[in-house]
Amino acid sequence: MRSAFAAEWRKLLGHTKAIAFLVWIYPIGALMIVLLIQILPALLIVPVREMMTADPIDWTEDLLSVWNAMNGFPGGTFLRMLFIAFIAIAFAGEYQWGTWKNIVPRQARMKLIFAKFLVLATLILLALLLTSLVLAGGGWLQAVLFNIPFGPSLADLDVALFLQGVLLQILTTFVSTLIVASYAALIAMYSRSIIASLLLAVGVGIVELAASLLLLIVSQALQRPNLVNIIVALPTYNLDNVRSWVVDGVGSTLGGFPGFTAVLPLWLSVVILLAWLGGLVGGTAVLFRRQDITS
Repeated sequence: MRSAFAAEWRKLLGHTKAIAFLVWIYPIGALMIVLLIQILPALLIVPVREMMTADPIDWTEDLLSVWNAMNGFPGGTFLRMLFIAFIAIAFAGEYQWGTWKNIVPRQARMKLIFAKFLVLATLILLALLLTSLVLAGGGWLQAVLFNIPFGPSLADLDVALFLQGVLLQILTTFVSTLIVASYAALIAMYSRSIIASLLLAVGVGIVELAASLLLLIVSQALQRPNLVNIIVALPTYNLDNVRSWVVDGVGSTLGGFPGFTAVLPLWLSVVILLAWLGGLVGGTAVLFRRQDITS
């Protein structure tokens, strides 16, 4: 498994242009935001600098902001689109360029598919971790340059509870990445096209969002508002619910979604996400094992 992981790591990093524009663009974009939107205007414009000094910087919020955004509803659906594009290239490219035919005889198929899932998720988590550190570092730099209150101090922070929240957010993002990768992999197996995999994988996320709106319309038309509670079975709601429990200490109501009352406890959302993960990743691996690669 280790050799398959290492080989997949080298192969995916070899897609230099794709990984630069679809994965590393997140920390690079965060750096541009820090320099051009947060630091430069304050250096050049006095009123902006005065306005900044009146608003204390919370480094814990900066550190968690990107994870909250990725797991939130509905924004996370759109923020993951560049990652989906890279995942589509990783899976569908093997078919489109005919490389599976050369790799499969040398490695067990289950190892190959699991290695690809793990490497993709690791690269995406690494990009988001760098983005998180850039944003938190940018807040610290603002505080130093413009004498802005910066906190909280470690003495005032429940470090164990904070780290638990961070790890849960990262785990949730890891699960969501593997779920999205499963969508793209399943589509790639049948379409064998990068463009088709990209469009359809993005489409799955949008359909999930549209399903929420459709349920709302149907529930209002039938005068059965509780129908919208079906949303709790979808991965997107449970991702947002985990984020809400970790950040706000309460379950997600989807922003006061009309008729929605089935707020799930944290543990149940975690179980549902793991069930989706096991079903999709396991199903993908089984189908890949049985697929005729040569045709």
